[in-house]
Amino acid sequence: MNKINQLKNDKRGIYGIIVFFIILFSIIIIGFISAVAIGVIKFGSGEITPVMKDLGMVEDYNMSGAATYTFGVMDTFVQSLPWIVAFAYVVALIFSVLFVMAYSSNPHPAFIGVYIAFIFLLILGSIILSNAYQDIYEGGDEIAAQLQSQTALSYMILYSPFIMTLIAFITGIYLFVGKQDEGGTV
Repeated sequence: MNKINQLKNDKRGIYGIIVFFIILFSIIIIGFISAVAIGVIKFGSGEITPVMKDLGMVEDYNMSGAATYTFGVMDTFVQSLPWIVAFAYVVALIFSVLFVMAYSSNPHPAFIGVYIAFIFLLILGSIILSNAYQDIYEGGDEIAAQLQSQTALSYMILYSPFIMTLIAFITGIYLFVGKQDEGGTV
C-alpha cells in the first residue's frame, strides 16, 4: 500500500511526459500553420513585387527605385523564408529530444502505459495533420504550387507520423531505460 501512495504523490514523471507530448504536438501544428502561411505570403509577394517595381516616375520621385529597395528586399526575404522555417522545425525537433535528455527525474515504470497512450494520440494527430496538408499540397491552385516549392518543410510535415513516432520511441527508451544508473525512482 505504501508503494501505491508513493506513486500517487510522485507526479514528476507524468508532468515531464505530458510536457514532452505537448511540445511535439505543438511543433507539428506550428509547422503546418507556418507552411501554409509561407505559401500564402510567397504567392502575395510574387504578385505584388513586379507590380510595385513597374510604377515608374511620380513627379520627381522614382517609385520603381524605391520599390526595388523595399519590395525587392522583402521579396528576397520571403523567398528564403521556407528554408529558415524548415531549419527552425528541425531545431525544434532536436530540442524536444534534448528536453527529455535534460529531464532530471526518471519516471516510474508504471507510466509506460500512459506514455504509449500519448504516442498513439501523437500518431493519430500527426496523421490527421499530415493528411490535411497532403490535401492542400496536391491541389491544383497557387497555394499548392507554393507548398510544393517548400521541399524540406513539406517533406517533414508529410512524413510527420513516422518522424514523430521515431522521436517518441527513441525518447521513451531513453526516458524509461537509459538513465537507471543515475538514481531515479524505481
